[in-house]
Amino acid sequence: MTHQPYSTEDHLVHLLPHLFGFHPEASVVIAGITPDSEPLGILRTDLPADPARWRPVARGLVDHYQERSSATVPTRKLVAYICPDPADADYGPQSRLVHQPIAEYLRDACHDQDLDLSDTLYVTRTHYWPMLTTGSSEGRPIPQPPAELDATGLPRSADVLTSLKPATGARAATTTAALNAAVRAMHAEIRSDGHQGVVDSGIALLVDTIADLIPDTEKAKAIPDTLAARLLLVLQYPDVVNAGLLHCEDHELTAARSLWLALARRCPASYTDHAAAPLGLYAFTTWALDDDAPARLALQAAERCLPDAELTTFLLHILNTGFTFDHMREHLRELRATRSGPVTG
Repeated sequence: MTHQPYSTEDHLVHLLPHLFGFHPEASVVIAGITPDSEPLGILRTDLPADPARWRPVARGLVDHYQERSSATVPTRKLVAYICPDPADADYGPQSRLVHQPIAEYLRDACHDQDLDLSDTLYVTRTHYWPMLTTGSSEGRPIPQPPAELDATGLPRSADVLTSLKPATGARAATTTAALNAAVRAMHAEIRSDGHQGVVDSGIALLVDTIADLIPDTEKAKAIPDTLAARLLLVLQYPDVVNAGLLHCEDHELTAARSLWLALARRCPASYTDHAAAPLGLYAFTTWALDDDAPARLALQAAERCLPDAELTTFLLHILNTGFTFDHMREHLRELRATRSGPVTG
C-alpha cells in the first residue's frame, strides 16, 4: 500500500483541536504560522449561518488579529480554518462549496492588512479541503496523526456547549423546587428589607461561598440546592455580579470558576435566563486563566440563555478589543480597594 506523504496541511489540521482543547465546529479560525508551520496568535469566532454576515465576520476577525497580535506575534503569515456544523444538512463537500466565499473574504481582508494568508482549510471530521489552492474536489482524508497529536480524547465544541446548557431531569426538578421556594422567600425579604438588603446579603453569601471553596474547589459540585438557588437569584442583581468579577486574584480564580460552572450546570431549563450570569462569570474566570477559546464558548452559551445581557456584551467587548487580563485586574483591584468587600482567602 502506498501512503500519502505527511504534508504541512496535515500537520496544521492535526494541530487544530490542540489549539483550543476541543475540536472547533461551526467555527472560523485564523492563526499566525511560523516558518516551521507552528501556529500562534490564534482567534476563533462562530461560523454564521447567514451568508450576509460572512464578509463582516471575516474582516472583523482579521482586523482583531491585526490589532491584538501586531506587537506580539512575529509573523505576518496566516492560515485560516473553516469548521462546519455537523448538523448542517450539506455537511461535507457541498457545504465546502457553499462556504467558499468566506475563504475569499478572509484573503481580501488579509491583503488589506498586508498579511499573507497561505490558505484556508475547510475541515470536517474525516476530510479537509484547501480552499485557496488547487485541491481534490473530494477533499483529502485526514490521516492518522502522530501519537503526540492524537486528539481522540478531546471534546468537540458542540459537546462543550452541551455541557453548559441548563440542567434537565431529576437534578433540574430539585433545583426548580429550591428556586421556587427561594423566590418566595426573596419576595418576602424585599418587602421587609428592600432590594439593597438582598444585594448586601447576596454579596456576603458569595464571598463566604468562594472563600469556603478555595481550599477544595471540588466542593462546588456538591453545594446544596438551597444555596445554589439563592446564589442564582442574587446573581440577577448587577452589583452581585460585579462582586463576583472582583474575585480576580490568583488564589481565587479556580474556586470562583468552579462555583460559576456548578451554578450554570445546576440552573434548570425553566430558569434558563438565570444561567446567563454564572456563564458570563465562568467565561471571565476561564479567560483570566488563559483559556480564551472556552471562554468564548461560554459567552456563546450565555447569549443563548439571555440575549444581549449586559455582562455578556461587556465581556465580548473586552475579549474582542485586545484587553489583557492583567490590565483588567488592575482596574478590578482599584474597585475592590474602594469597597469594604469582597475579600477572600
